[in-house]
Amino acid sequence: MSRCLLISNRLPITYDEKINNFKASSGGLVSAIKGLDAEVVGCTFEWLGILTDDIASELIEMVRHETVGNLKYHPIVVPKDLYHHYYNEYCNNVIWPLFHYERSLVMHTERGWKSYCQVNLIVAEEILKVAHDDDIIWVHDFQLMLVPGILKTKRPKLKVGFFLHIPFPSSEIFRELPQRKEILHSLIQADLVGFHDLSYMNHFRSSIQRVLGENPLPERSLGVYPISIDSSYFRDLADSVATREFITKYKENKKEMKWILGVDRLDYIKGLTLKLRAFRKLLKEYPEEREKVQMVQIVIPSRTEVPEYQKLKAKIEQLVSSINGEFGTPAYMPIFYLYHSVCAPELSALYQLSEVLHVGSTRDGMNLVSLEYIVSQKDKYPGVVLLSEFTGAHSTLSYAMSINPWNVTETARRMKEAINHPEVKRRAEISAMQTFLHHYNSSEWARIYIRDLISSRPEKKTVILPQEGKFPWMNLLAGKRVVIFCDLDGTLAPISKFPSDVRLQEPMIDLLKKISATSAEFVIVSGRDREFLEEQFLGQGFTFPLAACHGAYYFSPAEEEWINLVSHDPLKWKSSVMDILKMYTSRTPGSFIEDKGHAVTWHYRNSPTEFASFLANKLTFELEETLTNQPAQVNRGKKVIEVTSVNANKGYFVEQWLQRMEYLPDIVIAIGDDTTDEDMFDMLQGRTDVKTFCIKVGREKSRARYSLPDQGAVRDFMGNLLHSLENHESSVS
Repeated sequence: MSRCLLISNRLPITYDEKINNFKASSGGLVSAIKGLDAEVVGCTFEWLGILTDDIASELIEMVRHETVGNLKYHPIVVPKDLYHHYYNEYCNNVIWPLFHYERSLVMHTERGWKSYCQVNLIVAEEILKVAHDDDIIWVHDFQLMLVPGILKTKRPKLKVGFFLHIPFPSSEIFRELPQRKEILHSLIQADLVGFHDLSYMNHFRSSIQRVLGENPLPERSLGVYPISIDSSYFRDLADSVATREFITKYKENKKEMKWILGVDRLDYIKGLTLKLRAFRKLLKEYPEEREKVQMVQIVIPSRTEVPEYQKLKAKIEQLVSSINGEFGTPAYMPIFYLYHSVCAPELSALYQLSEVLHVGSTRDGMNLVSLEYIVSQKDKYPGVVLLSEFTGAHSTLSYAMSINPWNVTETARRMKEAINHPEVKRRAEISAMQTFLHHYNSSEWARIYIRDLISSRPEKKTVILPQEGKFPWMNLLAGKRVVIFCDLDGTLAPISKFPSDVRLQEPMIDLLKKISATSAEFVIVSGRDREFLEEQFLGQGFTFPLAACHGAYYFSPAEEEWINLVSHDPLKWKSSVMDILKMYTSRTPGSFIEDKGHAVTWHYRNSPTEFASFLANKLTFELEETLTNQPAQVNRGKKVIEVTSVNANKGYFVEQWLQRMEYLPDIVIAIGDDTTDEDMFDMLQGRTDVKTFCIKVGREKSRARYSLPDQGAVRDFMGNLLHSLENHESSVS
């Protein structure tokens, strides 16, 4: 059975100073993980979370060796002051409000961000100490968004998943985050990024595109997995003796009163003031409901030391007092308000006694209270869920009554409708949702996510940092016949806004001339046309072979002429393709067409990202439809769409090259950054007659086994390659 390391900001226990010991903590993740069945999920679990260094070391050690149910705990010790700056100054003052669309509450500090980076590094390093290569690493939530990137950089073979338990905001909001690139660069390295809701995933994809200027991750790298609860626990709790005692106690006071229940943590995202205003509207607009309906609102204290939360608490209590004063009588108190948490049996009793549960969050990652309420209901007159459309649970609970919490008048009307909802409909709706939650419980949620994580990607390519610069296999070059196939744009030379501006830089020119002087065969395989390659290389005095238009043309230095390797005439398809490209160019600002002979390219690097990407998707489909049964293919690259003759293919060119060689080489190295280079990688990695090393430049998913993080790292790689080849020459001589 596999081992899954659950990584979160905190362990599922909280230190209690009063008893000088730990007690179980609450929260959505804790509730979900508590019910995991190792046999069902196929994993044993260990939970790594943070404890601060102000807790006695003997208590920390006690936790380290404790096993609770199916979980082993592994505390990660962080200095208390550092934790404060990381958690309060960045997590709570930047990420939390921004991701919940409360932009006016965001407070940036440089110290907060530095502390966030430091704590994420501490957590990642602790994971690396205990993790085995075959472990599954499941990182949870916004406090640890830099951890996936650190782990995958240092241990690429680890299976790393990330799950966000809060909303991911629209790209318009996310772009306001100063550290947006650092966070995205980390998250896209995870093997699987999970969200509660499809809209959150779409916002994430859009942010990748708009912030990083890259195509979104493939579908299997992203997923929607609404979290669930331990349904059997809440069903058993509903039938427990302790719960029945609370039901008996409350029934005496409730009598014929209908209850609208609210259970919310004190937070500005919970829409508490809007909910109270809607209840006031209900009593004002529908006087017949007075003295028949009561709101039971439980507010669980949170961040009590923060001024913003203190103000919110005061505002809530002022509203409660005002409504009770306006509509109350000696025999009737409209709102029964509790500012403290209640024990599980008491909460279960309130769930069963309340005719309506009101969840009015303005933004909420999921909201598991609504799920707990549903599972706790009995057949006899079950309750109704009034659920904000801005919760993740809204897309899961199909029979809940939907509300827009900002529309106070409409919410009041929906309250009245929920209170008087017919019993037949109540039973049918609750029964359908209970059946769903019976099958889709927390274990099923984890099982599906872990299954997808395991199958999400093949073994990741090796990522090497520029400062490290050398792959271990470079030591194998001594005494071997070596051929190197290398792309130009984005590999040897930086990509430019305009293709005509691309130039090799002097240090790279010097390296290439020295490499071409070794016994290794160095071949440029580019999508560029013949004229451009002549200018860049022949004019600079290089003597190595060139392949233009993805291998449609080949230049042999010995023969000093270009050879056409493609049999198909592009005129058969080119005219219709050009007509389509011209139409899209006229619609897309900054886009342009490049004619390469056996290839035609549509560039949209300088166009508005979102709009151009939308049109690029449509263009790809239209070209593929047009070219059905034609000797041409459509390729998507980095902000380009290219149509090439079917044999103008880097993989086909490399295969033909190796077949024409008098002696098969011992080692073949291929390096490139674009999707067209994948054909080259794919062909080479399928060969067993030569040893091949394929290297992807960039962070995108690739068939190549190895990678360099960006074009800037290529120069260091080429320097190390030259050093290895020169050592080879020395050893031979």
